[in-house]
Amino acid sequence: NLLEVMLGDGRYRQTERTAEGNVSFGDSLAAIYTICIKDESGEFVIHSDGSEMCRTSEITSCNLFYGEVYDSRIKDFKTEKCNVISMPETILSPEIVLPDRIIKKLTAKVICEKDGKKIYDVGENISGFVKLKVYAGKNENVSIRFAEVLKGDELDFKSTGSSFKSPNGVPQIMEDIFISDGNERIYEPRFVWHAFRYFEISGNAEPREICFISNDLKQNAEFKSSSAELNWFFETFLRTQRDNMHGGVPLDCPHRERLGYTGDGQVCAPASMLFLAGRNFYKKWICDIFDSQDKVSGHINHTAPFEGGGGGPGGWGMAAVTVPYHYYKIYGDITPVRDYYNNIKHWIEYLINHSENGLIVREEDGGWCLGDWSTLEKTVIDESFVNTCLFIRALFFMRELAEKLDCYRDVGLFDKYISSASEGIINKFYDAESGNFANGTQGANAFAISAGLGDKRTFENLKEKYKLLGYFDTGIFATDLLTEILFDNNACNIAFDLLTTHKMGGFGYMMENGATTLWESWQGYGSLNHPMFGASSRMLLQGILGINQDRGSAGFEKVRIAPKIPAKLSEASGSINTMRGKISVEWKKRESFIDFKIVLPKKSEGMFEFGKTCRALSKGINIFTEVL
Repeated sequence: NLLEVMLGDGRYRQTERTAEGNVSFGDSLAAIYTICIKDESGEFVIHSDGSEMCRTSEITSCNLFYGEVYDSRIKDFKTEKCNVISMPETILSPEIVLPDRIIKKLTAKVICEKDGKKIYDVGENISGFVKLKVYAGKNENVSIRFAEVLKGDELDFKSTGSSFKSPNGVPQIMEDIFISDGNERIYEPRFVWHAFRYFEISGNAEPREICFISNDLKQNAEFKSSSAELNWFFETFLRTQRDNMHGGVPLDCPHRERLGYTGDGQVCAPASMLFLAGRNFYKKWICDIFDSQDKVSGHINHTAPFEGGGGGPGGWGMAAVTVPYHYYKIYGDITPVRDYYNNIKHWIEYLINHSENGLIVREEDGGWCLGDWSTLEKTVIDESFVNTCLFIRALFFMRELAEKLDCYRDVGLFDKYISSASEGIINKFYDAESGNFANGTQGANAFAISAGLGDKRTFENLKEKYKLLGYFDTGIFATDLLTEILFDNNACNIAFDLLTTHKMGGFGYMMENGATTLWESWQGYGSLNHPMFGASSRMLLQGILGINQDRGSAGFEKVRIAPKIPAKLSEASGSINTMRGKISVEWKKRESFIDFKIVLPKKSEGMFEFGKTCRALSKGINIFTEVL
């Protein structure tokens, strides 16, 4: 028997990417393994011990961000005894996340041919690779380059990172190269995947298969409605999120940076946990967040695993609270909160130490301290206002978690912090005459309401502003909070208009302009494969279908079906596979009535709320009609 292990650089020894910083975890590759063999003669163990031999291969270079070079002419390999190196100071843990796999296979069509090059269109943005049938003669090169934008008859690499250069000045362009030995071959990369809609083949080869690669997570939710825009939004967020789930890390984008940004990751986590069966995926990523925490100061980094990048304490670092909290609420599992409770408290202490007059005003010296991100116009909403509101919101989450863990002393401590931060917000940003916070700029009142601040006027101001505006001017955090607040406060018609508008600042605009994955900006600048704005897609399930749970419930033990039905929507249906079984809701308008069909799993209790109606739901199928 022959045991071979192929090693590639992966994320561990990455020395070429410079976008958002160049982080490499080590300068040499290593393997560690144990194999337990059982047969009729008994049981014995083979493990790595330094007696192995190592050799070079046909893969002469591989970089996750750039691509792979395969030289099939190489027949003589340098072979030598392996070196034994010491283990890094770490704890080996079993992998709990399913690996990246080929989820599906697609086809592509030729759309352009020029100067011996052919450009193909897959029809949608995907993460994956192209398997090639190579006919090239000996010493001939076949190259395949990838992009998500086509300009005229050429690929445009800007949105995927070409403006960034390696230390040697090479633009960051995804490209695989095959050097032929003269024989027909099937080639597919071993250590890289790419993110693209279009690809260009130079040389004598043709695509055999287009393979979509992602962590192998089952789809957990369904949604359909009479709105083409909402249907597009659901499917497009799902596709974008899948494109960005690799190796147990939710990425910000699958090409230029590929970073586990805690900002993008936390804002999308509730929707992603509902849409996909990601329990182990997020359990692993929560571990990454705290592995990356500064053990001395308590600071939470902006990417996990830490690979550089910038952000802020509220929208990014608060992932230390919000991701374990939503994990508990959706999966009913308090374990990550319990395991990292002291780490979370250390982070909260860090924020208190970086506050003045109750407001979070700074983070690490020389680092970023962002508030909201990627607003329609230039971001002017105050960073300390955003960060402190998000801190207060997270403290309410911690209050609930502390009660669940019987840490009642901490409840009083969190109340104290809430009071201090709230006072700071009111003193500096509240206009008592109008009821506005921070002049209502870029969703400011949504941040305040999410922190339990303001009065009826605050919400009325928020509602009237966006009713008149008709599109989102908000960044990634306010967009999600604003959508939730409008649905929760009987302003679903305004929320519907914002989500579906074809004006810039709405998802209908992306749809109209041919997007197959969500954009990094409302305008379409930057990456065209960023899930962050899709966080509000959760309100298709929680708002329009009304699938929620009582405040004290977790894991959908006590279900509350409270659909918010926009006037312009005639029907909707969908479901969520929860830890207790499948919950489905279907409603359809009929003249002045609305017909409901609601299915609850046997392990859940449920109530139905609609207008002035409140009724208990039976386990199993519930069919009834209400006056519209």
